[in-house]
Amino acid sequence: MYKERALTYSVLAHIRNKATLAKGTLDIFIPLIKRVISKMNLENIHSGKNIIEIKNYSDNLYNIDFPIPVLRKLLQIIAEECNSSGEKKFILYNDDAFVISEYLFTEFEVIIKTHKDEINSLEKLFKDFCESSDIKDFKSESIFKFIEKNKYSLSRYFSQSELTNGEDFTLEAEFVDFFKKFPPLYDQLKKIYLGSLLSSYIEYNPSNVKMGVELLLDTNFILGLLDLNTPESTHTCRTLIEIACNLGYKIRVLTDTIDEMRLLLKAKSENFSESFLVKKVYPEDIYNACDRRKLSRVDLERIADNLEAEFPKYSITIIYDTTKYKNIAKYSDEYKSLKKIRSSERSAMHDAIALNYVKHIRKKNIYDFENVNCWFLNNTINREGSTTYDPHGKQPYAIKADDLLNIIWLSNPKTTEQYDHSDIADIGLASLVSLTLNDSLPKATIIQELDDNIHKYASEILDDTDIVKLASRIANKQLKDIESINKLAKTDKEEFVKRLEKEADKQKKIDNARFERLEKEVNKIIQKSEELEKIRENYELKTKNNDEFVSSLKTENKEKDETIKELKDKLDSIEKNQKLEKKDEIIDNELKKWRNKSWRELFICLLLLLLSVACILYISNWSHIKAMEYIYSFKTNVLITSIVGLLVMIFNGFVLKSLYDKYRNYSNIENFKKSIKIPKELDE
Repeated sequence: MYKERALTYSVLAHIRNKATLAKGTLDIFIPLIKRVISKMNLENIHSGKNIIEIKNYSDNLYNIDFPIPVLRKLLQIIAEECNSSGEKKFILYNDDAFVISEYLFTEFEVIIKTHKDEINSLEKLFKDFCESSDIKDFKSESIFKFIEKNKYSLSRYFSQSELTNGEDFTLEAEFVDFFKKFPPLYDQLKKIYLGSLLSSYIEYNPSNVKMGVELLLDTNFILGLLDLNTPESTHTCRTLIEIACNLGYKIRVLTDTIDEMRLLLKAKSENFSESFLVKKVYPEDIYNACDRRKLSRVDLERIADNLEAEFPKYSITIIYDTTKYKNIAKYSDEYKSLKKIRSSERSAMHDAIALNYVKHIRKKNIYDFENVNCWFLNNTINREGSTTYDPHGKQPYAIKADDLLNIIWLSNPKTTEQYDHSDIADIGLASLVSLTLNDSLPKATIIQELDDNIHKYASEILDDTDIVKLASRIANKQLKDIESINKLAKTDKEEFVKRLEKEADKQKKIDNARFERLEKEVNKIIQKSEELEKIRENYELKTKNNDEFVSSLKTENKEKDETIKELKDKLDSIEKNQKLEKKDEIIDNELKKWRNKSWRELFICLLLLLLSVACILYISNWSHIKAMEYIYSFKTNVLITSIVGLLVMIFNGFVLKSLYDKYRNYSNIENFKKSIKIPKELDE
């Protein structure tokens, strides 16, 4: 069942990557339903009383549910397309009865065959992976069940239901994580994941995203944002923040969250040189980010001291006054339930404060995702008690970063069109693997105790490689009785060391066996994948060549029409150029008239100035010395100096400025051009 559905997901991803959703979000399903009609026709099913017959056939073929309203819409589109030429190949009646008349659709058969081979190869590889890990109790199809797990995670938001598809997928998560370094295989896994999300279009029918939503960031989200988690986590958090800012979301953080994060970073800096096993077991641990980024204890302390300075870079606003929410949280049901599952009362109180803040912003219970105006946003860690399913259909208060990103992408792909589909799949799969592996790990205190015991009693015997092997066995749940091993360290140190050496040796044997067995299979699959890609390319090339041949035949019949059209276009172009020339001539003439007014004003002012000077010289008997004395005598006359000052101001402020604006102020010139009245026949 899951293998057939995985095949459908893979084909959906192929259609999505080769096309666009510009016409409508349901377009990617049209080829699937066309194929159903074609197969029914080949099986001599030429009519039906109701489209429920088509639905049953498609549900069995693809193993996904096509709701009747969605199927009806798809069939209407297909009927319009098939019958546009006048030939009735597929008819859908108003009462949902239908008729199929020699309808064939084989466009995707080669593609489906290649994807089916890929799915079978993945299933075989997963089986080999399990057997090489010395694991007997497994189901080979469960890898596909695991990849579509995120789709079920979205159901709590879209359909207010708690759908599940299993509990423990540690082995499957290890498989995906192991093959991330083999792009051809990992790309196949990403296609299945992407297709599972795309299938949500028909099952959940997500609506457009809401603008102006408030996001309250959790500690683990900020760690990812500041690159103190895994690289994948950082990519997820920064991508979501960028999209959220573009959508006009308000991004907030409580001062209590900053305090919690600062305490966490200080604690990590204090134990900086004492933790080795912990960071190998927990890939999301801050110490791993420190190793990757070459950060020291001092760097961690510096980050802790300067947290607030980082937030403006991501448009994050700090909420300083949280007294009201603290007082409510102390006596809240959230705090009582969180105390039972959190590592400390402080952590439980922090989450209770955050949840009560979200409740305050929402003001009432909200049942539809699109109406939610505030979320408590976390990253990969499952905030139990805040994201859990509500039997009455109420939306949870918290949401995981990858879930929100997926919903935004599904609701309106155009909002994230700058992000490649591969990015969405990368983010989702990385989160899925991280969350699954994290949930399966023992408590950090138990691992830390084992780490301390290794430092005390086995550091000289076990090297770093051995400790890494032990970490792998713990992460893979192959070493479960860690508490008993810790007790052994207190009672029999020699036996404690022997037990660790034995476990490390077991993992070495598993790694060697896995490498020997999987190397050949991986090479086979990569080679086959390359062959399949060539088949796909050849098929698409043949299809393209056929289309070109048909197109060439049509072209021959249309040569005359095209020649006539070309001549007409040339005439239109000449006429258009003539109109533009006349239009430009009118604009140039009007522009000259407009500027000439300012030149006339300047000429009049200069003429008046010359006449004034000549008059003064005449009164002074053409003596320039007497003329200067005469002019100086005006300084004592307030009325004359005021008039002269006013005339100078008018000259500078109006006459010269007018001339400057008409030659140098380009916005002023453009505005004038717009005001020029152009004859209608030239302005078309």
